[in-house]
Amino acid sequence: MVECELVVEIGREIIVGRNSTVWRRLAQRSDIAARFYIALSHRDLDDVRLLPSDRVWILSYSRKAEENAALIHKLGRAGVAEYVYISSATTNVVSQTRCYHYPTVKLLAETLAREKLGARILTVGVMFDQQSELPAGATIATSYDDLADFMLAPQWPDSTEQSALLFRPCERPFRGNLEEIAFTLYGRAISMLRRWPCALRPVDFILRAMGYKWYGYLYLSNRTWFTTTS
Repeated sequence: MVECELVVEIGREIIVGRNSTVWRRLAQRSDIAARFYIALSHRDLDDVRLLPSDRVWILSYSRKAEENAALIHKLGRAGVAEYVYISSATTNVVSQTRCYHYPTVKLLAETLAREKLGARILTVGVMFDQQSELPAGATIATSYDDLADFMLAPQWPDSTEQSALLFRPCERPFRGNLEEIAFTLYGRAISMLRRWPCALRPVDFILRAMGYKWYGYLYLSNRTWFTTTS
């Protein structure tokens, strides 16, 4: 006899991460605000009863791995219909180096959400409204409109797939020869440093002061995505 999987109809859409930049931008859309009218911070979870038919979208993130783990543990006790963890395309750098804090901690949280909650993982790139907000060069990016559209009508690759990539390559011109030269030299330096690209942090501060936004783990992540998908 074949066992039938119990399908729970999704009721409320719950955001965990009310204070995140992503949610503040998404909530400006009237269709999102109407559908996702319950947005919580991690501190609210003790005072709110989640229902078995809820779907929880996890946007909350802490720089401290133990705080992310505590949040996931707390959510696990709620027993809702579905969890979706919003992850970052930059987690791909962890297979090369763990010297960057954000992608390392983000990947730890993603892994915990998958293991402890059975969460689906939605991976996004650099978020933007207008492409002019993105760094120069080629960037793995996700528009707020694309994310909003997905959240309003989630489409996973198939019924058994627990993850989806929601990003696309976006390319912007360099502001001048100086930035393009800096970009090229930075790439050569990262290649030479191999597993220790964080040695370039002093250079990163200079690049940021110059208004360049493509440095650090973002540079390494973009290069890796374009290398593996080309």
